[in-house]
Amino acid sequence: MENTTIYHEIDFLLPAQRFNINFSYITQKGLPFVREFVLRLIHLAPMSMSQVATFFGFSRKEVQEAIDDLVERGELTLSENGRLTLTEKSSGYFTELGEVPRLSLLRDSTACLSFDLASFSCLGKDNSSEKWKAGLSIKVDDENASCSETHVEKHFQRQFHEILQKGFLSRSLTQDEKDSPNVYTVNSVNKIKQMPVRLPVQFKVDEDGRSVEREDFERLKSSDYVHEQISLELDRLARPSNFGELAKAMLDIGDGETLKLFDSKGSSVSPQFFEELTKLESNSQKKRATFIGPIYSSANWELLQKHLAPIIKARRESKADVAPTPFLWVAPSDPYWGKSSNLQVRVSELLDKASTKDRKLYLPTIFLPVSGPEDQKTAREWKRAFEPNTDKVHGLIEGFLGGNVEVLHFEGEFVIVVYHVSLPDSYPVSFPIGFISADKDVVSSVGRLVTTYLEGSSGFERPNNCGLLSRFGRNE
Repeated sequence: MENTTIYHEIDFLLPAQRFNINFSYITQKGLPFVREFVLRLIHLAPMSMSQVATFFGFSRKEVQEAIDDLVERGELTLSENGRLTLTEKSSGYFTELGEVPRLSLLRDSTACLSFDLASFSCLGKDNSSEKWKAGLSIKVDDENASCSETHVEKHFQRQFHEILQKGFLSRSLTQDEKDSPNVYTVNSVNKIKQMPVRLPVQFKVDEDGRSVEREDFERLKSSDYVHEQISLELDRLARPSNFGELAKAMLDIGDGETLKLFDSKGSSVSPQFFEELTKLESNSQKKRATFIGPIYSSANWELLQKHLAPIIKARRESKADVAPTPFLWVAPSDPYWGKSSNLQVRVSELLDKASTKDRKLYLPTIFLPVSGPEDQKTAREWKRAFEPNTDKVHGLIEGFLGGNVEVLHFEGEFVIVVYHVSLPDSYPVSFPIGFISADKDVVSSVGRLVTTYLEGSSGFERPNNCGLLSRFGRNE
């Protein structure tokens, strides 16, 4: 759809299973040239051996060899009047007069294929190692999982030609271009393992800021049931409007620009206001760029790279021995934050570029929200999501700027602020909107807010910074 803006990207994890399927199929084989055309000729009308020789221009020896071969195969016989006619066997090769004869063969084969547990669409041969992390899990009926082998037997037969056309089955089934195999029977279906299939979803608004209907999934034969389950999960995670809290956070940060993107009631975001603001920023001397969507989306990550890449380049080329600069990433308490494989790619990228073989260029640290140092359940979930980078991940007692604001602060260089706006009457998921700034005053003022919270506490002997998540639960 034209004139739409992507405001969030979330991965949904749909249960799928992999199966070993044993089946029999009938293949309609074409015949060798001479054999085919002799049978086609005699199918039109019984003939003598000399008439066959005359028609094809065969010598007596050649026609004798051809006819003997067909008689031995049980495909030709002599009638009482001495003419060659088709047998019952070879008559079965034809359904209409003059058509190409097809020879039916019954063969066995096996396939290892994956099917989702919602629509039971065949997902192919891919032996996915996908883990249940960085996404929102979709629930399906328990019966779909418990009786999956029965369902797959039925859907394999229904989807056989489509599965064949997509190249998911053995090449031996289609090695002859004249082959037209059909499944005869499914002998057995055995479940091998269960895994998720990742379904990325883009949430969009139109030019008036209204939510746009989600698109269907190309990989699935039907998306209706999956969309229903997604809606149920989003309803479960729905939170009340936090516009008032965010307006206060914007005042604390000293950000009067982002507030202009909302309508007078604070009930929706205006893409038109956003376009106007970005045009003003591009022509302004202010080192600021406003964006919509999570910072780890492809387009917004390019904004970060425009600031980070020159810094990395300069520090790699510099011979001065300078202490590495802190680069802090404070995550929000938002149920949709990080629910995308994109986040882990970006985190790995930041960590990999933080140092060279002989020195560190900056010190990246990620702070993730927990209710306290005893919150081992949340810590386990974060550790699973951030493997294998848990040595750079800290727990932070939630509440920084109301828990609705995400900050990436590169000391002395640039800062990124993302507001995760919850407007349930207008949008099904939170609406991330933020800015990146290299203005020294903005960088330092936001940096002070972050530092103050990191060094503060939520109570007696309860520092906000809970330390490395990898140490949660240890008695140290």
